Amino acid sequence: MRKFMIAGALAVLLPGVAQASPYYASIGSPNSLQHTAVTTALNLNDLDYDADLDTPGFDVEGDADTIGGAFTYWDSAGDAGQRYELRYQKAFRPSEGSRARILIDPILNVLHVNKGDTAILGTLSAGVELPVQPNWLITPRVAFGASNNDGYFGASSEVLTMSATSRYKIAQLGRGDLTIGNMVGWSTTTDIGIGKKPGFYFKEDVWAFRNGLAYQLPFKGRMFGGRQGSIRASYTWTKLTGDPQSYEDVHEAALSMGVRTREAEQKSRTEQLRIGLIYTHGTSSFSHDFDFDAVTLTVGYRF
Repeated sequence: MRKFMIAGALAVLLPGVAQASPYYASIGSPNSLQHTAVTTALNLNDLDYDADLDTPGFDVEGDADTIGGAFTYWDSAGDAGQRYELRYQKAFRPSEGSRARILIDPILNVLHVNKGDTAILGTLSAGVELPVQPNWLITPRVAFGASNNDGYFGASSEVLTMSATSRYKIAQLGRGDLTIGNMVGWSTTTDIGIGKKPGFYFKEDVWAFRNGLAYQLPFKGRMFGGRQGSIRASYTWTKLTGDPQSYEDVHEAALSMGVRTREAEQKSRTEQLRIGLIYTHGTSSFSHDFDFDAVTLTVGYRF
């Protein structure tokens, strides 16, 4: 409890050094609005958007809808909590024949600490996926998030994030495909009156550099009634610079399995279910007593 009180007091008095709490809802925590925005911009852990494992390119065939959820159990310095996430993505072509896609992602997170506090975080992210080459995508994005919270989660907040992401695929490397992901993003707290409470607004700016690798391997045989399946392993590292933050280095290792639920002539329209596990470790720049560890179960369905 004493560590909780120290982190909470620092969050109010010294925001530049106080984000040593995994409960801080705006910037600097693996549970924050800012981290949600950058993980949405470069997500190598979750659903695979490739149309066909036998082709060298990404999915460039058209519209797609994705529904996803996640449950996280996290722990820091012996204090534990949960995160519940619901997300939806709408992807569509701006015009007939266009190779670009517009991506819209509304995301809802509920954070709970076992000591009793709860926070609600909402984020809306939008971007344009631009194919540079058949196996190379560039995606600029903008995201806005707002939270409703107090206590150990800090003050309610609003965060604006702008980012640019690159995903490059090397097909048929061994039996599988390797995707290289890179992202740079800038986040700032805002003051338009949606999320904050009067008197608790702190101006913060942070740059995020997120890089990772994902390797996807198709199963040799068919499974679940002859459906095509694949397994994907990924590692992602997020580095924060700018205003001092507590978790300036966050590492994520993930493993997921995907199964197509319908085999059709138009492979880009096949449905896919993906289930995965993510292990997250955040290194606290305030004290190693506050290092963050979490395990997340994810499920996503694309149609």
